[in-house]
Amino acid sequence: MGKDRIFTRDFILDTLISLCCSLNYFALLINIAGFASYEFGADPAFGGTAAGIYVIGGLISRVFAGKYVELFGRKRMLVLGLSFALVMSFAYFLVESMAALMVVRLLHGMSYGISSTCTSDIVAKLVPPSRRGEGLGYFFLSVTVACAIGPLLGMTFGSSQDYEAVFSVGLVMYSLALVMALVIRVPEESLTERQAAEARGFSLGNMFQASAVPLALASTVFYFAYSGVLSFIASYSEEIGLSDVATYYYVVVAAGTLVSRLFAGRIYDSKGPNIVVFPAFAGFMIGMAVFATTSMPVPFLLSGFVIGIGVSIVYSICQSIVVSKSPPHRYGVTTSTFSALNDLGTGLGPSILGLLVTAVGYRDMYLVCVAIAAVAMLMYWAFHGREHGGKPGRELVQDES
Repeated sequence: MGKDRIFTRDFILDTLISLCCSLNYFALLINIAGFASYEFGADPAFGGTAAGIYVIGGLISRVFAGKYVELFGRKRMLVLGLSFALVMSFAYFLVESMAALMVVRLLHGMSYGISSTCTSDIVAKLVPPSRRGEGLGYFFLSVTVACAIGPLLGMTFGSSQDYEAVFSVGLVMYSLALVMALVIRVPEESLTERQAAEARGFSLGNMFQASAVPLALASTVFYFAYSGVLSFIASYSEEIGLSDVATYYYVVVAAGTLVSRLFAGRIYDSKGPNIVVFPAFAGFMIGMAVFATTSMPVPFLLSGFVIGIGVSIVYSICQSIVVSKSPPHRYGVTTSTFSALNDLGTGLGPSILGLLVTAVGYRDMYLVCVAIAAVAMLMYWAFHGREHGGKPGRELVQDES
């Protein structure tokens, strides 16, 4: 059992590094539009662009991060990414124009993309293959906790326009993360000459893991639907008279995510993905339908709990599958491929769904998101669930080893 232990010293350090990075991400996310308006008089659309360009930066860096993790090593790239993020956290204090803010947000997003790709790659190597679904579920609790605490931390400082305090969160979090990165012990791969030559190339095959793309696309469509909640909840809740209740919405989403992390990975490892993934899709669609049609506080918050369960299961289980189907020396490229495509869905969603809101209103837009999630479920079934959905996760690992 010692060989299959999940909670090792280095697993805990990697999870804490991820927590620090994610806390800063969420604390900043809810404040950047307000900062742009307060400091530079930017309108909401321009301020929203300043918030969203961070995701674009992450997408750009993830495309390249995986291949350089292969070449330079996991720990070295993690330290580099966190050092870059620390510099960009300091740069917020020097911003004096919207143009400068845009550049800082783009570069900061790139540093986050590198750091988060490395932590995901490292944990995939640290977790025993026979317990990968369970281990990744525990690891992603770092994002769950950050999703609950980060916005509250950001609102505490941002509500009084104390944006220097908000930016200080990044300095503290990335300083702590960098210290932990310097002492973490990371298993590295020894590349053959052929593998190293391939990693130095710039073909699509070098930068993306082909086996990860189908399920990543299913998850991309799913996160496209979820981005409607992430981006428009403030305006929507105000329209339906629940703006005060919406303050607690992400706490409830995080609670649903926490619950799912405690059981979904274990079931996947022993019973296979279908038994947890299909209920997750169904729960998400039901939660989104309630979210789109209710004006009552309790159903509104309950929808967040159910949506949180669905989102966390789909992401963590799909990532567990694609990692298990990847050669160990390609874990970095695999996680960056999966994360980059998910970023694409999250980044494109607000713009396209925003046009839909203009045409049909918030409620009908969210009902369309239910249908989009159904499409993602069918994609999962076609790409993996139909033939392999009943195979335990640990057996998938054995097949690929």
